[in-house]
Amino acid sequence: MSVSTFKKLAKLAVLLALILPSIHGYAEETYLQLNGLSAHSKPGNNPINPGLGIERTVSENWNIAGGWYYNSNYRGSAYAYGRYSYFRQDGWDLGIGIGGVTGYNNWTVMPMVFPEFCYEWICAIALPQLQSSGSSILAIHLRIPL
Repeated sequence: MSVSTFKKLAKLAVLLALILPSIHGYAEETYLQLNGLSAHSKPGNNPINPGLGIERTVSENWNIAGGWYYNSNYRGSAYAYGRYSYFRQDGWDLGIGIGGVTGYNNWTVMPMVFPEFCYEWICAIALPQLQSSGSSILAIHLRIPL
């Protein structure tokens, strides 16, 4: 692991360390995220994105998550985000995520805002194209209760 990648991961770890102490009293569910596949609006991107993450319920409507995956640009990426769920019922969990991710072009930590749709243990996120050379993305990951 390069020094630059280590610094990026350390910044995300600090972010999670600042958030976690404030939620110790509520957390009711923890999930293992198995990152996996993505479809892109433009050819030439990596569609196979293995990685691992942890997701934790912190209130009735909020989850936080962080982890690592092999991204669409064939590089390692660390991520951290919070998701507000506006609908949770009968296995469905629909929400909006906001956070940051490393490993993309000139960004140290690229901000991201995205919809996330989960049914039981499978989730999909949709990311818009952010730059002219980029691509819109639909990514799938598994969310396994621990």
